[in-house]
Amino acid sequence: MKKIVSGIVLLTSVLAFAGENSSGFYVGAGVGNTSYSDDGFTKALDVTSKANTDDSGTIGYLGYQFNNIVGIEASYIDYGKFANGSNGFSQEPKNMNFAANVGYSFLDGQLRPYVVAGLGYLKANWKNLPYYASKLSDSAVSFHYGLGLQYEPDFLHGLGVRVAYVADAYVASLDTGSTSETYTQVLGLGYIGLQYKF
Repeated sequence: MKKIVSGIVLLTSVLAFAGENSSGFYVGAGVGNTSYSDDGFTKALDVTSKANTDDSGTIGYLGYQFNNIVGIEASYIDYGKFANGSNGFSQEPKNMNFAANVGYSFLDGQLRPYVVAGLGYLKANWKNLPYYASKLSDSAVSFHYGLGLQYEPDFLHGLGVRVAYVADAYVASLDTGSTSETYTQVLGLGYIGLQYKF
């Protein structure tokens, strides 16, 4: 019983130390550069030239910060388009995710480095797949992760700037009928955005 009471006191102390000055809902959007790591997947599709591995992308997000340390966040990411020039094979991946946002605020809550981690639902939106890749799934569960820095100066009254990198890792299974292989795909977005905390 003493351990439980001690644990409750410790948790209460941590939450009190975290403070409530940074709590509230926030919404934001950003734009930046995307990247794609295919783990040999493009080569496995037997295309004659390598797919491009970068493009531009956008993100929109909504979250709630409980205190200076912990928050939750949902976002929608358009990773752009990754295409192969020779045969038209391409994907235009989009991701919806839900993640924990953990960091710490400095400068009276104005500056906050953080990390995010959670799960996402990704739609690859494949185009012009070879006939032997017709069983390739167009959707997957992804592991969503990232890090960033946000700055909310007091004189802007809730308006802030965010610089961040987020990524989604997922597995693509390619079944050609005679062979079946899995490839770890990673989509990334480095972005700068504006946000507003209510």
